[in-house]
Amino acid sequence: MKDSTGSLRASHVNQGTSVPHQELLWPSRPGRLLRHPPLHVGEERGEVTPYGGLALAASLARRLQLPQLLDAGLDLLKLHLPYHDSDHVLALTYNLYVGGDNIEDLASLQGSEAARRMLGAARIPDPTTAGDFLRRFGPEDLDVLDRVIDEAQKRVWHRRWGRKKQPLALVDVDSHVKHIQGLQKEGADFTYKGGYGYHPLAITLGQTQEVLRLVNRPGSVASCEDAAEHLDRVFPLLNQRFRKVVVRGDSAFYDHKLLRVCEEHGQYFALVAASYGGFNRLADAVPDASWRPFQTRAERQRQARGIPTSKRRKRRPNLRRQKALQRKKRDLLLTGQWVTEVEYHVPRLGRAYRLVIRRQRIDETDRQGDLFEVWRYRFALTNLSKRTHSAEDVLDLTYCRCDQENVIEQLQNGVAAMRMPTGDFLANAAWLCCARLAHNLKCWLAQIALPAETIRWKWKRFRHAFVYVGATVVHHARQVHVRLAVAHRYHRMLLHAHQRLQP
Repeated sequence: MKDSTGSLRASHVNQGTSVPHQELLWPSRPGRLLRHPPLHVGEERGEVTPYGGLALAASLARRLQLPQLLDAGLDLLKLHLPYHDSDHVLALTYNLYVGGDNIEDLASLQGSEAARRMLGAARIPDPTTAGDFLRRFGPEDLDVLDRVIDEAQKRVWHRRWGRKKQPLALVDVDSHVKHIQGLQKEGADFTYKGGYGYHPLAITLGQTQEVLRLVNRPGSVASCEDAAEHLDRVFPLLNQRFRKVVVRGDSAFYDHKLLRVCEEHGQYFALVAASYGGFNRLADAVPDASWRPFQTRAERQRQARGIPTSKRRKRRPNLRRQKALQRKKRDLLLTGQWVTEVEYHVPRLGRAYRLVIRRQRIDETDRQGDLFEVWRYRFALTNLSKRTHSAEDVLDLTYCRCDQENVIEQLQNGVAAMRMPTGDFLANAAWLCCARLAHNLKCWLAQIALPAETIRWKWKRFRHAFVYVGATVVHHARQVHVRLAVAHRYHRMLLHAHQRLQP
């Protein structure tokens, strides 16, 4: 059937017939198993696609009413000849979702009749048309697109948790330096690493790896530039669903504007603070009696479970340290850690916060023996209460945010978010928003349809499991049937996921 926009309504994925489990076949004659027989390659017209898993993303977009949300928010195209704003945004999103690296890869979907049938489209935008659409974006349009994705995110959370508020949201803030080779990229500038390019900002949700904001910025800006303004827009979304929000970041995001935004919204932060002279003097002035031994989280968990030392897994020998000593190289060895906390008054905010200090003793040795004993300090500033979070808990929150580096790496190499395919600064910012939507489609599917473990899967593994699936697309009886290859390893899981997406 056709919906109100005149496009075909996608139907369910055909489950097909199940086959019983077969035993592994044994060759009938000795020799190589890969015999490479002569093949006869010809041509045959058919609606077959290697992107059978795209049906899952299309079903999710239909379930969340993404086309309607995009058309209601964006108003970039005055005439629809024949495309709407949602057609362009979703085409770019699906291109990144199936593994496209640039705008030109849209031609793969454009020339696939099976993909067009799966999406219910008579045609898919040409790469040149898609590039023109990206160049139409202004700052207000980027804000609208972010709010549309936020609305879809709220619907996913409602489907997953209902009306129940969750106890905690861990919001990670970080930036990424993207060096470019082109000389005519608008907005590009010299970075602090010495190259020339952009400096995007990424705000992600630690538990689910969802991207809350992905903002393009010139290469010369500081890491914390505009982070407070974007957090101010993200907090209302998070306050509706979570009781407590903790913002985490490295020392580059220790900024009074970010602290003030957290205080205004009644939320919390746990930030790494750089070893400034004032902090070091505070640490040196702490009495020796105030320091207590620091244990890592793994050690505290083993003690809580009552695992004796004799039954703990033995560590393998440190081959790197052995080779360093053999070649008369100097080696640094962490031999002890202590922790304490003091109050630190932030002058620009007019109040005091907890400054958690970790002291580390590092022995520098070579083949001849001990050389020096070095003392280092690590600082973490937070407004979390002592009643709920000890000093060790604050350090765990602050330094256990490294998973965001994996998210940024997957944004760069998994969905090609950092490609910056056009020469226009705002067009590249719109490309980042489409990449944010493509990345979140994977996270949303893992939350409401697929096993929870797929949240942490890399894009390469996810695509081989749930996107690159051979399928035949048939239009029959006013319905679109997607017949997945039964030989695929995860075809049953795909069928079950599609059933869970149905209303």
